[in-house]
Formats: sequence, structure tokens, C-alpha cells
Amino acid sequence: MTDVILLAVNDSPEAFHAAEVAVAVARRLSAQLHAVSVVAEASPSGTHAAPGEPPRDGELSARAALQHVVGLGKVADVDVVTVTRFGNVAAEILDESLACEADLILMARVGRPGHVLQHLGNTTQHVLEFATMPVLVVPARHPRWRVPER
Repeated sequence: MTDVILLAVNDSPEAFHAAEVAVAVARRLSAQLHAVSVVAEASPSGTHAAPGEPPRDGELSARAALQHVVGLGKVADVDVVTVTRFGNVAAEILDESLACEADLILMARVGRPGHVLQHLGNTTQHVLEFATMPVLVVPARHPRWRVPER
């Protein structure tokens, strides 16, 4: 039984597509959707914006991505819990999966040109290698491939 799905999301089109898939899966399984966005870049002191300070760009992107997921959840009548974390993206996703007792991690596949595994980025590889629960990697949305006309 899947009670909690952890969605790792950022503000990329691939992650937004994965969010659509996550909401659909959560709705079908009657699971809670727990969305995490990790801010990788920190201030020179290694901390995020202090209370009262304006949020940094990474924090604004994380908030926007999480709000997008909340909106998708409202439309589909899916309960969404959001968390913003700071630090190493893969490590924070894995830590959050344990903290929320996720039964499944769902994340986007984002390929990096010239990468050893062309269709998996370092973060996805790390999560796949060290996760203690199943990981669903959602491919990017592409138009169906068609044979060119002659």
C-alpha cells in the first residue's frame, strides 16, 4: 500500500510534468503527496535567507514550484504537503523521504549532455542508488516520434 508519495520538484518543465504524474498517481492510490524542493545554492555563509530578509532566487523558485504542485493537487482533490530544504539536492531528497516516511519517491528524468548516462542526471542517479524505497523516474514529455515524410 502506498500512503505517502514524495515528489522532488524544481521549476523545470520536466519537473512540472512529473508533478502532473505524481498528482495523478496520488489520486489513483488515495495517497498523500509530499512535495519537496531543494535549494542547492546557499549564501556565502552557507545559510538561507534569515527571517525578515527577502528570499533569495533559489528560494523563490522553490516556492513557485511547490505552489504549482499545490495548485495541481487542489484541482485533483489531492492532499499536498510542501517542504523546502537547503543543501545537496540528492541528499536532501533522500533525507526527506525518510522524514516523511515515503513509500515512493517520484522525480523527473533530466538528461545532461555529455553525461555518462545521457538520460539521467547526477541527482537522479544518486537517489536511485541510495533510496530505501521504490523510485519512479518520469521521462520528459515529448511529442510522439513520427517518421519524417518524404
